[in-house]
Amino acid sequence: MDLSQQKLTKEEWDALEVPIHKEEKVILKMIIDGFTDVNIVENETMSIMNYMKIYENEDFYMDWLFKQYFKETIDKYCKKYNYEFTYTPLVKKLKKIKSSEQIRLRNFDKKLTDNKLFIFEYILLDFIKKISKKNDKHSFYFYTMTRILNTKIKLLNKHILLFCNNVLSKHIKNISRKNLIKKSYDFIEKNKYLTKYEDKQLYLHQKNLFSAVKTQQSKLVLYQAPTGTGKTLSPIGISKHKKIVFVCAAKHVGMQLAKSCISMGIPIAIAFGCIDAGDIRLHYYAAKDFVKNRRTGGIFRVDNSVGDKVEIIISDVKSYLCSMNYMLAFNKPEDLVWFWDEPTITLDYAEHPFHEILKNNWNQNRIPNVILSSATLPRQNEIYSCISSFRSKFPMSIVQEITSYECKKTIPILDENGYVVLPHLIFENYDELKLCINCLNKNKTILRHFDLGEITKFILYINKKGFLKERYSVNTYFEDIGDINVIKLKEYYILLLSKIKKNYNEIYEHFQEKKQPLHKSVVKITTNDAHTLTDGPTIYLTNDVDKIGKFYLKVTNIKEDELDKLNNIIDINNEIQKQIDEIMKTEKERTDKLAASLGDKAMERVGRDTKEYQLQQDYKKNLSKLLVQIKKIELNPEYIPNSDSHLRKFISKPKDSKAFTSNVRDDIVEKIIQLKIENNYKILLLMGIGVFKNDIENVSHTNTKEENERIKAYRDYIAIMKELALQQKLYLIVASSDYIYGTNYNFCHGYISKDLQNITKEKLIQGLGRVGRKNNKLDYSIRLRSDNLIRKLLLEEDVKQEVVNMNRLFQ
Repeated sequence: MDLSQQKLTKEEWDALEVPIHKEEKVILKMIIDGFTDVNIVENETMSIMNYMKIYENEDFYMDWLFKQYFKETIDKYCKKYNYEFTYTPLVKKLKKIKSSEQIRLRNFDKKLTDNKLFIFEYILLDFIKKISKKNDKHSFYFYTMTRILNTKIKLLNKHILLFCNNVLSKHIKNISRKNLIKKSYDFIEKNKYLTKYEDKQLYLHQKNLFSAVKTQQSKLVLYQAPTGTGKTLSPIGISKHKKIVFVCAAKHVGMQLAKSCISMGIPIAIAFGCIDAGDIRLHYYAAKDFVKNRRTGGIFRVDNSVGDKVEIIISDVKSYLCSMNYMLAFNKPEDLVWFWDEPTITLDYAEHPFHEILKNNWNQNRIPNVILSSATLPRQNEIYSCISSFRSKFPMSIVQEITSYECKKTIPILDENGYVVLPHLIFENYDELKLCINCLNKNKTILRHFDLGEITKFILYINKKGFLKERYSVNTYFEDIGDINVIKLKEYYILLLSKIKKNYNEIYEHFQEKKQPLHKSVVKITTNDAHTLTDGPTIYLTNDVDKIGKFYLKVTNIKEDELDKLNNIIDINNEIQKQIDEIMKTEKERTDKLAASLGDKAMERVGRDTKEYQLQQDYKKNLSKLLVQIKKIELNPEYIPNSDSHLRKFISKPKDSKAFTSNVRDDIVEKIIQLKIENNYKILLLMGIGVFKNDIENVSHTNTKEENERIKAYRDYIAIMKELALQQKLYLIVASSDYIYGTNYNFCHGYISKDLQNITKEKLIQGLGRVGRKNNKLDYSIRLRSDNLIRKLLLEEDVKQEVVNMNRLFQ
């Protein structure tokens, strides 16, 4: 894995200034405000009072608005559907509204018809109408309304709320909990209303973290939460109480945090590739001593040695000690927090050159408040030596463990034959199942990978067969229908597994007979099985990226004459590119020499009648002749996974709207074609496949010129692939397991290769976490190419390499 970090380029600094989306700003502001009030709740759905901007005399206006806009409809519903509701005013007497206020309300009244879809009271009344119709959707709308009524909509009309609760009370006796569970995939996981109207609030792990940081004592916080739940944004909230040294091994993680900080006006410093504190650079918000540009008035030069204003310094691992000493020059140790993102990187190796750096950082650390943050952080009782060394250095310190397994979505795992992976489908022997249950109770983050549909089949079967005591039945466990959600169903599943020992053989045999593969085949991802990869890009993790890339190029079975044509065009373009490089090099040498003798200004004033002007024109003419000879390269679309032609060829039907295909612009293809890399990579790109090599060495003066050119070409290729991955333009990315620490891109599907048999369990979980990081409502899957990986995931490891190394290095 390439852990070398370079200083930010001008382009990277400029990229930090691009504002983040408005929705992201709302989340960041909530995190900042949430440090002070951890129970903060935001909901942008409007009540009618919010819509009309009425913030005074709440009870009076709730009465008035109810009578004006809702009472007639509710009376109609009560008569038609036999509902009971008695209107009781909140105030004894409605006073007359001022004329100026009446005019303002009338103006809103004119727009109301067009905006009813966005006003929560009207939304609720529409749900009442749908609930009242006895059809297949009755239970769906009942459950949805039960959930959304618990949201924190500001100034929601109390009369409407009371009426809705009355309606739910009337219908609840007709609602079957078993039916809700049976349809939980549609009712819960794919329910667009729950997402649309849900409250925005801090994750529980963020609340616990903020509370922990507020304590006065020195502290070591072990912060474990699933990927994609805002761990790396938490420092933004903490920065309003403590100054932060944020350390990450993956540059893009630091860049994303920096961008978020700048968008929120937080003063930051950047420390990538630092030899000493002199290499640290301040963003303008953090600049205290600076020189202004006389012409523009903007900041021209910053004194980076003055860091009083810095609230967060973002550092790579190698630069930590420089960053720490820099911040200690301006702050007391107790006012600082070292927030270390993914501290277990490289600890899955028995030996690694990076280990000495990690050891030195830990041993030389002088900051008494440390947060170790990872989705797979070892538990407190496993890293005794690490904790003892911290307590020895900071005697009055406390250790706090924050563990979260929150998940709103399911990212199912499929075995090598396409079957869903769940404990009751894997373990034939109950003793092994018991070991699995113990493991899951210690590490519930794996629950996000348990398929909800298969879990509900198990729950309903166990309840139907009467294998349980009454206190474990569905109706007893889920006394409140509002408690039926994704995580509660999965916790109930684990509970049931622990209660079925007596009947387990019968249960296991039943599900073995009934199970069906989710997909009949999942291996042929460039041909027959491509259509199963939907909604977004796929990542394929392997030890040998070249082997997998060549394999899929081969099995795509591109006709020989098509390959010959592509290779011929590529070779011709490569030759032309060599000529272009040569004449550009010659021209640069000539103009540099001339500029050295005449000066740059003289070069700018070359007249049309001079020899120099003629030479420049000849150069441009020769360059243009070569450029027009470069041929456009295109692959027959039937070889591009999930293109229209490809889908017609392999599944004999028109384009599947969910099947995902690549979308690489012609100018990007041209850039890749011009690089001095193997032709295989170029053809794979035309198919929408990027290959991420991790073993590319650095450019060095000890290499030959050709070697350095080759290294630079591959690095340029990787940079372009990363940009395409960020923009979700590639169909498939083939990468090594170490790549998981270098990306937070959103993948919809993931493959774990057979050659990763020796991957540690923690790193395997990190790999699974690359999939399904954002949108809740897409279809996701993890596809394991070896069933041995399933046992590794579901059972405890005898020796945990990360734990061994943490105790060895951090002592």
